[in-house]
Amino acid sequence: MTRQRKWVIGYFTAFIIMIIMNYSVGSDVGNVADENPTIIQPAGFAFAIWGLIYVLIFIWMIKLFFSKNEQPSITERLKYWPIINFILNGIWIVVFTQQWMIISTIVILLLLFTLIKIHIVISAELYHWYDRLPFSIYFGWVTIASIVNIFTAFSNYNIDSFLGTDELIWTIIAIIAAALIGLFIAWFLSDWLYPLVLLWPFFGIFMESGDVSTGLNVSLATASLILVITATVIIIRKIKAVSV
Repeated sequence: MTRQRKWVIGYFTAFIIMIIMNYSVGSDVGNVADENPTIIQPAGFAFAIWGLIYVLIFIWMIKLFFSKNEQPSITERLKYWPIINFILNGIWIVVFTQQWMIISTIVILLLLFTLIKIHIVISAELYHWYDRLPFSIYFGWVTIASIVNIFTAFSNYNIDSFLGTDELIWTIIAIIAAALIGLFIAWFLSDWLYPLVLLWPFFGIFMESGDVSTGLNVSLATASLILVITATVIIIRKIKAVSV
């Protein structure tokens, strides 16, 4: 058996453990969120993106297992990072549903770190487009999920303001920060998909909290427009590079 297939078996094992942990307690995530309402919490339908992420990652593993590419394998570069990511994902579900909010915040930030690492490793060298696609979506969603987790933790401990600023202002600041992160990832890793993924939770936030503040709606609309423009520019730049 090739080293690539051995790595993929390791990924698949961790993935199955993650799925079991997710679907054994995953239904309680919405209940915990409802008990700790925040302005930045997306509408429930937005969380359906997890299903898409898991399906895309599963297809990615199947693709790697049956790949006959003789070039240096993507698994040789990623090594154990997907395994750590999947395990952290499962752990997060457990600690979040137990409402261990400080621990859940630490875990999801570690999860985000592994996605940053995976994204950088994949982008550093030549890669098949599908090798990055699942992780662009996963990375984009967890970026917002990490921010939401922090706000949920504050709500759980009944913290309504921080540094003299209320939740609404911090929500707008968080949206601006997420948009800036989207710009950074798009430009420096030449990833047009990542900023577009952020539009989904932004839309979910608008649908859930759109009547809270005009300032919030303007922030979401402006951030979304900037991200769309950025993604479009990256796509045009890639097309030009290919045609040269």
